[in-house]
Amino acid sequence: MRFLVIVAAMLGIAACTAPADPREVLAAPIKALNALYAALPPPPPPLTSRPPPAQPGHLTLSNFAYDRAHVEAIVTPYPDCELREGTASSNFLLPLNGTWVADTPAGSDVCWRRELPIDPAADPLRAPRWTGWNRAYLSSGRIVDSQL
Repeated sequence: MRFLVIVAAMLGIAACTAPADPREVLAAPIKALNALYAALPPPPPPLTSRPPPAQPGHLTLSNFAYDRAHVEAIVTPYPDCELREGTASSNFLLPLNGTWVADTPAGSDVCWRRELPIDPAADPLRAPRWTGWNRAYLSSGRIVDSQL
């Protein structure tokens, strides 16, 4: 470094500059960014926090497996398949290749179950036995095709 200073002095080259002001160095890029930002389109409006309104649902229940199926169905807004106030129930026979259609109010689902055949040896009183509940989630306005 000392050698370069001596050579520069012998050649008559002298440079004494003060460091640049950081505000002047950054001024041009900041002005360019501001101009670019001004040219951007406005941001989209904020999303609403409310979910869309519930829509009615539609269930098509088909029987392709049993000669005659005794079915119990419940249209319910509740999270379980219990018969209570605000639910509607239906009992019907669904023949082989038959179809049952339910249009539900907004916010409701359909639960259904099928009666099992009676086995006189296992149940001398012939009390009906049922499958577990099945549920079609229609409360958001879905259209569902299902089978027994």
